[in-house]
Amino acid sequence: MKNKIISIVCGAIVIWGLFSCEDLLDKKPLTEISDTDVWTDPALVETFVNARYNRIRSGWMEEPWISSLTDETYMTWSRACEQITQGYISASDLGSVNWGLRQWDNVWNNISTCNQFFENIQTVEFTDEAKKTRLTGEVRFIRALLYHDLVARWGGMPLITKYFTLNDREEVIALKRSSYKECIDFIVTEADQAASELPASYSGKDKGRATRIAALALKARTLLYAASDLVNVNVTNELTGYTSPDPNRWNKAAEAAETCIREALNNGYALFDEYDDDVKTKYTQLFLQRGNSEVFFEREHTASSGGYSTNIDQVNGPNGYAGWGGNTPTGELVDAHEMADGTPFSWEKYGDDPWANRDQRLYAAVLCDGDWWKYREVETWLSVDNNGNLLTTGGLDTRYGIESHNTTITGYNMRKFMDESYIDASWNFAAKNWIWFRLGEQYLNLAEARYMEGKEGEARTALNAIRRRARMPDVSVSGAELLDKIRHERRIELCFEEHRYFDLRRWKVAETVMNYTSTGIEIHKWPDGHKTYHPGKVVEERRFVERMYWLPIPQSEIDKSSQIEQNPGY
Repeated sequence: MKNKIISIVCGAIVIWGLFSCEDLLDKKPLTEISDTDVWTDPALVETFVNARYNRIRSGWMEEPWISSLTDETYMTWSRACEQITQGYISASDLGSVNWGLRQWDNVWNNISTCNQFFENIQTVEFTDEAKKTRLTGEVRFIRALLYHDLVARWGGMPLITKYFTLNDREEVIALKRSSYKECIDFIVTEADQAASELPASYSGKDKGRATRIAALALKARTLLYAASDLVNVNVTNELTGYTSPDPNRWNKAAEAAETCIREALNNGYALFDEYDDDVKTKYTQLFLQRGNSEVFFEREHTASSGGYSTNIDQVNGPNGYAGWGGNTPTGELVDAHEMADGTPFSWEKYGDDPWANRDQRLYAAVLCDGDWWKYREVETWLSVDNNGNLLTTGGLDTRYGIESHNTTITGYNMRKFMDESYIDASWNFAAKNWIWFRLGEQYLNLAEARYMEGKEGEARTALNAIRRRARMPDVSVSGAELLDKIRHERRIELCFEEHRYFDLRRWKVAETVMNYTSTGIEIHKWPDGHKTYHPGKVVEERRFVERMYWLPIPQSEIDKSSQIEQNPGY
């Protein structure tokens, strides 16, 4: 569907990041298309809506993935990660967390054009009123999703539903941030309304548009975040959480997740469970088979989408395959994967053969030394002599291979999302989609919410649905141990999918988890061919300070208006 989207060209001024914009579509010469043309022609309106999808961010880019701002991955070339990982982010320098389509201005620009749609859609005469309703639901979902993305990072935002122009400058400058509660209520209400306007699924060229199930998933995730400790425990600022308690918030989150799962199953969605017990292939194809049964909503790309939306195979592949070794898994993430029998991994017990008999999701997520990739084994070992002294040689994927500056520092490389058929350095990419919402997340949302409201049996049932799909043993524990298992499962099942960044913050544990020494592994290959493994290689000393639970409002916005209140600590 969105591979047919026609680019929209806008002349813009930024006031609170909002556009005054004339959309130029291709029915007349570009210089002749006006707002009047767009809002009198249903075909142009649909193209306008299509373009909103192209402005939704993807989690893939050359710049660091959000995972590299957590304990999941390390960015080989830095690319402005230190502002977060070293704890010196400021209102004048947000680093990589504010780049690309994720950037403050870009998100607000898309919200602005969504508002433009709502101000004009009722005057457009459609012969098919159902399509008009559906398009309205699509834009409503997109706007709610954009607000969710802003609120999850910055807290309360101005709730803007009007399309501003240059003539509204004074009104824009007078805007204030709405409370966190008001924002959550708005997103939930909009998600509910979108769900009533959207179909459960599509076929043909419309496949990939927002659905009723996607809107329900957005609601469920929003309510899960809104029930969490960060915004409920000892909150004194209404911009960054609830200042009054509500014991029903976890129940609301659980009911939303349960409704989403039920509606999904009733409408043909299902956990992706092909390939039987071959979990490695199952979890590989879950992210490569576009539009599969588990996916509710994904940011679609074509093979030639441009930018860094599809070239993750080049950006993140091992350097010995002419890859750039970008976002590389940490030792902490690798070691968190359990043994196949469900017991924790430990180097003391399994260090002689550390990647054997593990949770098979590890093999689909991470390339370790000795793993078969494409046409050979991955080689991240370094040579040592008979006395154990390092030599100046090593495997093809080390600093002694191709392009030492693209060598993984952690000793591991990315496998999740990667296409093994990609020809090295060819720039001939297959199309990939970034998944925003899938069924697997909803089971884990349900597990956490039910646990937090005291329904441990229901929590275990939801949790074990995911573990069984991964062919891991059921969890039978209770109490604090069960909560640890639920959080662990999110770490493994959802790794690199942008959940960890928000989970560590909403659980209010980032000050503990992210003040640590990030490590990798060094592997020694001896003259007789055997290898020894040396975990704990220091990669980066990481620091997290309390103010970083929320991002700072960009200083440029504070400078524009004295009405915009900065987040605490900045």
